[in-house]
Amino acid sequence: MRKFLTLFVVSFFSLTSIVSAEVDFAGKTITWVVPFKEGGGTSRFARFIQPFLTKYLPGNPDIQVMHIPGGGAIKGSNYFQENAKADGTFLFGCSTSVIVNVATGNPLVKYNLSEYRPVLLLPQNTHWFTRSDLATEPHDLSKLIERDLVLYALKTPASADLFHIWVFDKLGLKGAKPIPGLSSSGGYQAFLRGEIHISSHGAANYVKKVKPEIEQGKVVDLMTLGIIGADGSVSRNPLAPDAPTFPEMYEKINGKKLEGDDLEAFYSIGAAWSQASKSMLLPENTPDEIVDVFREAARKMVNDPEFKEKASKALGPFPLIIGEEAGEIVKKAAIFSDTTKDQLNAVLKKNRFTYQVQ
Repeated sequence: MRKFLTLFVVSFFSLTSIVSAEVDFAGKTITWVVPFKEGGGTSRFARFIQPFLTKYLPGNPDIQVMHIPGGGAIKGSNYFQENAKADGTFLFGCSTSVIVNVATGNPLVKYNLSEYRPVLLLPQNTHWFTRSDLATEPHDLSKLIERDLVLYALKTPASADLFHIWVFDKLGLKGAKPIPGLSSSGGYQAFLRGEIHISSHGAANYVKKVKPEIEQGKVVDLMTLGIIGADGSVSRNPLAPDAPTFPEMYEKINGKKLEGDDLEAFYSIGAAWSQASKSMLLPENTPDEIVDVFREAARKMVNDPEFKEKASKALGPFPLIIGEEAGEIVKKAAIFSDTTKDQLNAVLKKNRFTYQVQ
């Protein structure tokens, strides 16, 4: 019996090696479709990973990044759906915006995101902060809760900014009113001018723009969304270790833990907004042997000394998620439950938006 098991294990790994060896991209060009303009976050993510992927994929293929902006990422995403071949020569650079288009039921979406084959995810996080005169101390929402008017930027309710509305509602900020049409950058400038009361940034801009203002005493941290683990645990952001996570702030204000439909909505929002913030996907129906080769190249990449040296500054402090775990996160992010949709639609209606999550 032992001889049989040993022979079986050896045969299995030998077969795996043979299958992997048959996947060879020598002389081929891989097109990485990014549905945003050059220079944005998804573009920088792709271009940083590009040379490492070439190094570790069999045959060292040429990888070309193709930018197709337009339609809130729908133009490039639909292009990928309609043109990508499932032979390893096409990659997709996904982001929260791409996911939200699917999760909220945008009728222009033609891409079948939940069936794509994830190679890796790059988690990000959201930091909220306010002016020092609007908080008694860091991580204190009491003054903002008492205000009749708390303004914040909102690009469009059809974008990831929708989640701000849900977060502020759950924290009891009854005076919170969005100003539509303000981008993240424009909103931050309005915040610095004193025109809005709460602002937010992702990891890179938090370090670059917000921390200097905190050190000068002009701005104070409120909270972060939190780092969500595969087991459902939520940990603090290492860039702001003293700042409570959203579930911690929810419990502090409401006197109870986040649970039930609220917790389910938080996990879906967290999957879309944080865990799958940036990702590299292969087309649906890509054969397992090709998916495995890409994932193995990603694992080798994260252990590369040069990658380790540069990744924290280029991509942030959060570890990449590689393999099957990534697939489950993408599906959770792309397919909101009816109860989560009901919660989002309720806060949209409360803020007098006609837009509805479908």
